[in-house]
Amino acid sequence: MGNENQFAMYIRLIYQASVCLLFSGATCAQTHWPQASGPQANWKVEGAAPTHWSTVRNENIRWRTPMPESGQSAVTVWGDRAFVTIHQRISTPEERFLGGNIIGYCLDAKTGKVLWTAKLPGTQTMEIAGGFSDATVFSPVTDGEHVWFFNRCGSMACYDFTGNQVWQRVYQMRFRHSARMCEPVLTNGQILNVEVQDKEKGSLITKFVPGTSKTMKAVIPRGIDERTVWTYLHGIDAKTGKVLWREQVGTSIHNNPMISTLADGRTAIVHARGGGHHPLEKPYGLSLSSLAPGEEGKTLWSTALEGYDPPFNNHWNAEEVYGFHNEAHIVLDTTTGKELRRHPLYRSADLWAWAPAKNDWTHQEGIALKTGKKHPMTYQTNIVVGNWHWFLAHNRHLVGRIHTKTGKVEYLEVPAQLEAGKKTSRRHWGKGLKNEPKNAAGFAIGRKGHNGTGFGHISAGSPILVGNHLFFPVVTGTVYVIDSTVQALNPKALIAVNDLGPAGETWTLSSFSFANGNLYMHTMREVICIGTPR
Repeated sequence: MGNENQFAMYIRLIYQASVCLLFSGATCAQTHWPQASGPQANWKVEGAAPTHWSTVRNENIRWRTPMPESGQSAVTVWGDRAFVTIHQRISTPEERFLGGNIIGYCLDAKTGKVLWTAKLPGTQTMEIAGGFSDATVFSPVTDGEHVWFFNRCGSMACYDFTGNQVWQRVYQMRFRHSARMCEPVLTNGQILNVEVQDKEKGSLITKFVPGTSKTMKAVIPRGIDERTVWTYLHGIDAKTGKVLWREQVGTSIHNNPMISTLADGRTAIVHARGGGHHPLEKPYGLSLSSLAPGEEGKTLWSTALEGYDPPFNNHWNAEEVYGFHNEAHIVLDTTTGKELRRHPLYRSADLWAWAPAKNDWTHQEGIALKTGKKHPMTYQTNIVVGNWHWFLAHNRHLVGRIHTKTGKVEYLEVPAQLEAGKKTSRRHWGKGLKNEPKNAAGFAIGRKGHNGTGFGHISAGSPILVGNHLFFPVVTGTVYVIDSTVQALNPKALIAVNDLGPAGETWTLSSFSFANGNLYMHTMREVICIGTPR
């Protein structure tokens, strides 16, 4: 038994070391957060991040840098450099529907000072500050020598750290779509990006009712092979911007593929097809594709899941792949793609709910609790920590988790919104304030933020884990800090509820980043560095 434990520990160490080398030039050092999903490409990192702050009261805020226009990308950090993207400045409220050109920013990570900027054109337009994405939603990627900026509307560019452009690639998107889509990933000198195969034919597809913004089922012009206008993961040469390969089974734009390491040491990626608005890529389901040198894009397995709707992050490891399907949590075998377990989400749950009359929580066990019509979670809010798959519920203000082995489901009600004041803060339960976020020019933007709390049919910044603490932001600027080590999901797990700005005026679709002992966040109006006093 001792030898078995030693062997298991050895395999774990090898796996952890391989994960640290998933992308070129990166390390597991806490001074870097080189892409949206962090240094290990799984939204998790060791360290100790600040858990309590208030942007309104300037508590534990190191610096704040106002931005001239809105943006939704996370902040990526390498040492003393931080990167983010925003929209080109608009001059009238009507221009919010014409977002397409964006600007990349390089900031001093220690002070927030703007060092240089870069322009990235778009080949299409889309509404800025939408509830799911916009042209700025992709986070920059860096390897410590170069940074790659991405325009969701059809371009990417590489710059060195002094602001000199190395290359720029401009391409056509399939059609304007507000889904959040794949966060670009840098691995083995290649950038992974979801794109339509045939850019010219893809641009001919109709998705909107003529003269309106109402969506309809995509119409493919006669004579076009449907598979040529599917969206696929592409491998882009990070040095030149040239397309090197693409996978063969398709990846829908609702899903966020994730990379990790197989048991044999090969890097691979899990990606999915399905979602609302009739995605073209079929059959709906999950796939695992290799990223190993010489076999990039090779399909290792593909599992069909009828009606699959995957607006979430594809967490997986060398043994298991996790997902949500038909009101259940599913676990697939990483080697074969076969379903190992399926646990219902809504039949029996433990719930700590807030009772206003008692000014306290009440506890119920084994209750039927449906937290969403089609979706169990607010989009992109899931993360696997140990044997627990965490998420924010869809139609109630709950932090939830399901045990990936046993299927035990637990929920904790959290405040719908935090209203921070100059001296104290108020927690609103059950219903939040009316949100009217404005950009730097004072124009009301941030559709869906005007009447919601950031839960439900909307995206949110993906949670990150720093040490033992989970950080869940929602678009209103309310942030929930959760202790991931709790034996039972009860009120003690809620370490803090923090603000990113004035209630009703703040908006963010960004995830947190962690580097240099600080948290970094990008809201509609500013970039914020959060850190405890020195």
